[in-house]
Amino acid sequence: MDLALTLFDVVRHTRRTRGTDAIEPAATVVLAAADRLAPARPSDIATELHLDLSTVSRHLSRLEEDGPLERLADEGDRRCRRVAPTAHGRQALLDVLANRAATLDSALSSWSSKDRHQLGELLKRLAHDLENAS
Repeated sequence: MDLALTLFDVVRHTRRTRGTDAIEPAATVVLAAADRLAPARPSDIATELHLDLSTVSRHLSRLEEDGPLERLADEGDRRCRRVAPTAHGRQALLDVLANRAATLDSALSSWSSKDRHQLGELLKRLAHDLENAS
């Protein structure tokens, strides 16, 4: 239980710079998945994020309305549409990541490079193991 609460606190504190973000946190996750999978079908993004397609579709529609995302024709299936970040969307995503990196850099400034590296490796391992446990 302590580990789960600690992870919750880490995420919450890492997001404290979000006031300067151009994209809300939930939409950022969807945009990042769209960027990784681009051009992606909405169903592929929902599967990647383990979210309901209707939830992902709402975020995609909002991102398209606001400009960070565009819908593209699917060359293999004319009935389907794919999505991909626009140049504005990629920059907004990079800005969000830069905000998070700055927060982490500030928080970890007194840590040794060895400790920072070890934390990164352990977090990668945790992410991998959580993905496989789902």
